[in-house]
Amino acid sequence: MSKKTRTVALFIVLSMAAVSCQKENLFEIEGYPTEVTVSRTVSYMIDGTLYHATLHSDAEWDALMHRLMALAREGHRVMIANGNSVNTSSLAKDVVIFRTSSEEEANEWIKQMTEAGYTVTFGFDDETQQWICIAEM
Repeated sequence: MSKKTRTVALFIVLSMAAVSCQKENLFEIEGYPTEVTVSRTVSYMIDGTLYHATLHSDAEWDALMHRLMALAREGHRVMIANGNSVNTSSLAKDVVIFRTSSEEEANEWIKQMTEAGYTVTFGFDDETQQWICIAEM
């Protein structure tokens, strides 16, 4: 090998060694805030037919309740419970009855009682123009 070729080869080897020995510049990856979602599973029954839904946001919870309230206003029998099962037994230990003419109040009460573990049956009475909600534990 010629002296020039050896010099170039040695230069290349030393350059590669120098690059591999240098401290690596680490770029700090900035964290992006993530949305914390709370999912809840509810079971509901419309005229005796059982359904399940997994809700990932309050908006989905509100949309489901809006749909169920509309069905109840049309005369359907609606029952909702937190979790994977609906308590259909008549041997309930704790029964709470709530009546209101406000759909918003009924909606909020049903949500609170459902989250507290009650099974809530609700409907709308056309004669009295009231929501009748019955929560059973």
